[in-house]
Amino acid sequence: MTLRRRLRLMTHPWRLAVERLPRDAALPLPSSQDGLFAVVRTRDSLTVVREADESFQGSVWRALEVAGPFPFSESGVLAAVAGPLAEAGVSIFAVNSYETEYVLVQEPDLERARAALEQVGHLLA
Repeated sequence: MTLRRRLRLMTHPWRLAVERLPRDAALPLPSSQDGLFAVVRTRDSLTVVREADESFQGSVWRALEVAGPFPFSESGVLAAVAGPLAEAGVSIFAVNSYETEYVLVQEPDLERARAALEQVGHLLA
């Protein structure tokens, strides 16, 4: 893959849960003001990204933040990260904020993801 741009990404210490809840479930509250918390409700379900607590039994995800901000007119930011990760066989869950992109990878894949991104020239902190 040819890298058209070099991005700076930060690895966060958060251990995250990605949960699918019934569409009509009550909105959960974040356990902390410091971590990543995202909610998306569709006609089919309620998806919640939040810090995994000790009782969480599912896959734990780790967050790579793409240093932003990026204007809405800018294209290819997520593709520049998702492409190398796909080539490395790393699944992602993308979460966007107004300022930037967060790419979540499952915790066992974190080091492989970091290596794949560095290999194509991205800068990781």
